[in-house]
Amino acid sequence: MVEIAERLLLFSAQAALHAWRLFRLRTEGKRLVLSSPMYHDDTTGLTPLWPYVDAEATCYKGHPAPSPGCRCGIYGAINGTLDSLPGYLCDTAYEHDPWVYAEIACYGRVFVDKRGVRAERARLVRIALAESAWPSRASLNEASRLLRDCYGVPVGGVECIPEWVTANVRPGGGPPDGEGVSLDLAPLNL
Repeated sequence: MVEIAERLLLFSAQAALHAWRLFRLRTEGKRLVLSSPMYHDDTTGLTPLWPYVDAEATCYKGHPAPSPGCRCGIYGAINGTLDSLPGYLCDTAYEHDPWVYAEIACYGRVFVDKRGVRAERARLVRIALAESAWPSRASLNEASRLLRDCYGVPVGGVECIPEWVTANVRPGGGPPDGEGVSLDLAPLNL
């Protein structure tokens, strides 16, 4: 185990690092699309959409994303890191749009730190819908169909979410200041 401050790793698209993240669902025309749950674009005040299966990070500061010392990049949680995806639901309790978890394959430049990963590029692998986030079974089924049509990835229920994601429940998403983590990087084949 090593104490992680911030470490740069490189992954190819064929050997990507898999992570989980939280999304809110928004409508774009007649489509249902994934959206960042917390980050708001300073120019529009809106959360950025994830309209396609693949995404590339950008930074409003103009440097390549992600970069050292900056919080830019595509966020994801991996087993052993501290960000609480369920905690981000508490942080965004003011939101009324439904939420989903999704598995993403992170590649290119990927920074790992105690909070999770920040990736240069990511591809959706699968989406997990929680029945509790929907008013009816019919609306859940319709959302599942719309998301499969939009992204072409499997859409399942909470049974496909790893236990480490749902067990890391905190009153907020980010870890408390000063909390550290010793992360076993061996599974990352370093």
